[in-house]
Amino acid sequence: MSNLILNHKFIRIRGISMTKNKNYVANDLELITDILADPESLSLLILFQKYHPLVISTISAFKFRYYDFDDLKVEAMVICYQSVQNFELDRNVPFGSFFKANLSNYFRTLLRNQAAKKRHFDLLANSFESLITEKGSGYLGPDRTNLTPDRQVLLEADIARLPKVLSSLENQVMQMYCNPNPYSKETIANKLNISHKTLYSATSRCKKKTKKLIYS
Repeated sequence: MSNLILNHKFIRIRGISMTKNKNYVANDLELITDILADPESLSLLILFQKYHPLVISTISAFKFRYYDFDDLKVEAMVICYQSVQNFELDRNVPFGSFFKANLSNYFRTLLRNQAAKKRHFDLLANSFESLITEKGSGYLGPDRTNLTPDRQVLLEADIARLPKVLSSLENQVMQMYCNPNPYSKETIANKLNISHKTLYSATSRCKKKTKKLIYS
């Protein structure tokens, strides 16, 4: 299927517009049989186009925030192909219902991942904000304790972006250091199984990246 994706680009999946032809009205079982016989067959594109409205409505129903809409359509194409592979032709279940169930289950998993990612971002942002409150904004650069309301809003927005800027190790270090009950450097190094030199470097990078994010 990868060659099909690369060669045909889902027949303009980012704004699908398929030319009408007699194959477009082929029923699901014929299309599925063609796909099983030849995964590179255009029948997959025809089948996906047939259920494109279902895909759009399902994506919209889940209200994703951290996933690109076009990327989700690509994911749906993959689920469509997997549904074809797992569909039992002798079952008294329409393919559309089977595909929708698989797609919804997959999107629920993505939604849980999205929620977990948001919790991670919120935790780090709140922890970092506590650090600023405790040590003052001068901890990261020029003392800007007396912030205007507008600047405070901008600062909070910058803090919310911080987890996306830091590496995985830097995120872990920041979380443990900014914890309401912060870990000691010795404990952080032991828990993360890193040397004190590595911890020092990660901490320094955290400060540099944070300064650049907030004060640039």
